Amino acid sequence: MELRHLRYFVAVAEELHFGRAAKRLHIAQPPLSQQIRALEADVGVPLFNRNQRGVALTPAGRVFLQEAYKVLADAEQAILKAQRASRGEIGVLRIGFVTSAAYGKLPEIIRAFREHYPDVTLELQDEGTLAQLERLQSGAQDVGFLRLDESMATAQRAEGLHLEPVWHEPFMVALPERHRLASQPAIALPELANEDFVFLPRARSPNIYDQVMALCRDAGFSPRIVQEASLTQTILALVAAGLGVTITPASSQTQPPPGLVFRAIAGTTCETQMLAVWRESDHSPTLAAFVRTVRGALGEFAPTAAE
Repeated sequence: MELRHLRYFVAVAEELHFGRAAKRLHIAQPPLSQQIRALEADVGVPLFNRNQRGVALTPAGRVFLQEAYKVLADAEQAILKAQRASRGEIGVLRIGFVTSAAYGKLPEIIRAFREHYPDVTLELQDEGTLAQLERLQSGAQDVGFLRLDESMATAQRAEGLHLEPVWHEPFMVALPERHRLASQPAIALPELANEDFVFLPRARSPNIYDQVMALCRDAGFSPRIVQEASLTQTILALVAAGLGVTITPASSQTQPPPGLVFRAIAGTTCETQMLAVWRESDHSPTLAAFVRTVRGALGEFAPTAAE
């Protein structure tokens, strides 16, 4: 039994006339009659009563008609869903991000994607750079937002990951509002040589850790880290509480805790870069739709669900 047999049956059942049904289906009447008899043979019971007065559904035919409607409707839904999936309009997208991405353009990207692709399920996970790279390589994650230095970026490209810069931002000093340096509009890094630092573990964000350590070394000191925390908001809260100072991307200013101030770093333009990363071998339409949205949020072009 094929879907076309069900369509033939429905046409005859609705028209109750083989000639009109054949015309509606754009086929000749004799082949239609043959197909209906073949269908009845497959089902094992008569579906129509035929006599000189016309055609009528048998009790079995009436039941079969309702089930045929369901099967045809399900088949149509399956076709529509397959077409939508091919355009990336439905599916699941697993997104990893370092905490600081949530203070940058990531919320804007997520809002834009949900607006254009509301039926895609997003699974978002806040996790460190190394954990994301492992999940991307294993296929447990579809796209990540993280920071890599040039050597790590080169290595990941060699492993088949595509890296695309999405935004960059300067580093700033975060310190308690009553700190002796808080009144300065900009702080030279050597002024922090004797300060206690609250900072990320290197495993959480190797790029930021290494960049900040290099900045401090260039300024003539190694920072004295007295407390580590894996989340940016935790670090900022500890700094606001007076446990030390920190150097953090400028986007961390988005939602600062009370009692905290940010100051520019004098004498340097060092920046950190956020990357979107995905597997080059991943040709998922849903991922492609998300990449279009990322680029659209950066002003390259506006994403649309019809693309």
